[in-house]
Amino acid sequence: MHIDSILAVSDFTALSAHALERAALLARQHQAPLRLVHFAEGPTTRLAHPLARLAQRARQLARRHEIEVHALEASASLDEVLAEAGASSLLVMGPLSRRSWRRFHLGTTLDQAVHGSRCPLLVVRRAALRPYAQVLVAVDLSPRSTPLIHFARQLSAPAGPKLFHAIDTIEDARLRSVNASPDVIWANRSASRQQARDRLTQLIDGLAAPLPAPQGHPLAFDVGHGDPAHATALHQQATRAELVVVGQSRRSPLSRFLSGSVAQHLAKCSNGDVLIAPLDSLGVLTPANASC
Repeated sequence: MHIDSILAVSDFTALSAHALERAALLARQHQAPLRLVHFAEGPTTRLAHPLARLAQRARQLARRHEIEVHALEASASLDEVLAEAGASSLLVMGPLSRRSWRRFHLGTTLDQAVHGSRCPLLVVRRAALRPYAQVLVAVDLSPRSTPLIHFARQLSAPAGPKLFHAIDTIEDARLRSVNASPDVIWANRSASRQQARDRLTQLIDGLAAPLPAPQGHPLAFDVGHGDPAHATALHQQATRAELVVVGQSRRSPLSRFLSGSVAQHLAKCSNGDVLIAPLDSLGVLTPANASC
């Protein structure tokens, strides 16, 4: 999947200004047209002439980045934003966290966007000063990680992204419940870690188009332990990765309400930028209730 059209959401907050700047940088990098849409989480906005301000912002971005930018001529609801994103290859927005009482069961605006967007969604938290140099890809060791890695290549520096896999600690808890010794728990954790490293190596070796790497070294990867979303967010912070890319499968509304998804939790707990790529948009067929 190539990035050939970008839609960016603005509510004129500081975080949405970061989102527009990031969208403009990506539009320039990929020579893709950029469209801007005004969206306000609440009905109490006091902004005067938001559409005129958006058009002015579009002209500023077009001049500064030398790209094609268009502002939509009407404010949009979230459903309209997601429908408009259906004609784009990337949706860019800030971490909108308002929860509507009328749609309380659907979660925050960000929750709804994560699960409702048909195209990859980039959630921007940091100021966009340069193209992404350090990109982390959260992988689950299955073959469906391959298109996710290739998609992340489009957003990373020539050296390529770094892979990360988090091993859930459910097995540790099971061993503790039967009073296993610390040595047994540690041995089991070490074995799981080695198995994950072996599978990551196989995943990299099986890539159809080998990823570039500096000085001939193989694509870098690391393995952690703990809740996948929390462990990935901590690893992103520790490695100072500017962006983490994670895949997501379609899930039933009930499953989303009861437990959410790794991508949803990561979008909330990360202190950096997060890109959630629906796996079906990358050509990956997965069960509707699967989770990456």
